[in-house]
Amino acid sequence: MNESAFKEILGEAIKSGLAEFDNAPEHKFSLKHRLAMKYIFAKFARNVSRLKSGEVDKDDSIIEYKSRVSLRQRLIVVLLIFILLSFLVGWVVVFVSDKFSGTVYSDNTQLTAVDVEDCPNEIEIKYIFASVPSGFDLIKTSSSPTTFYILYENSSTGQTITLRQWVKAKFKPRYNTERHNFEEVTVNGKAGLYIDFSYGSNYQTLLVWDNTDYILEVVADLNKSETIDLVKFDRN
Repeated sequence: MNESAFKEILGEAIKSGLAEFDNAPEHKFSLKHRLAMKYIFAKFARNVSRLKSGEVDKDDSIIEYKSRVSLRQRLIVVLLIFILLSFLVGWVVVFVSDKFSGTVYSDNTQLTAVDVEDCPNEIEIKYIFASVPSGFDLIKTSSSPTTFYILYENSSTGQTITLRQWVKAKFKPRYNTERHNFEEVTVNGKAGLYIDFSYGSNYQTLLVWDNTDYILEVVADLNKSETIDLVKFDRN
């Protein structure tokens, strides 16, 4: 097929496709549209006349557009923006248990005590272990008005046991929860939290609980049951 024949066929096809519009009725604009156009043309003619005469009203050259967005739509837009920003900066995740609350970050959780009313503002009674497993010796103690700390170590195995005591108002530690989770437990009849930091054959247990007056924390290179059995105390 030569080019001229192809063009002729193409032209006929286009004419055939447009034939249905040959007798289309004349479009009639709505009354609202006609009034709007009449107003626009009248304003245009008036502005042209003023321009020719040197009289220019700056306000006449400005067309004021009123927003047709409803209050509900605006609120939806604001909410969507808020959600988007939340995704950008990251949601704030809150940790809540019986006696503790806190903020969960990407690799740690910061805890605070829940019941802080009518509790000592200073360490008035110091808690020490009634006994420790054979081979562990007292290595270090330290204290301040609001904290008390004890460290035990087994020199043969390198295992350690630590005991920390806090005034509740000052309890704000961060715990590694990137690959570890809190588990709610009962320690000496009180509500507490447990984390298993063990890896391979190396045990490490965290226990933290509210004993009504203070917050106590034990980190021991022992398994869970051994650590719970360990937390029997004498008082100083």
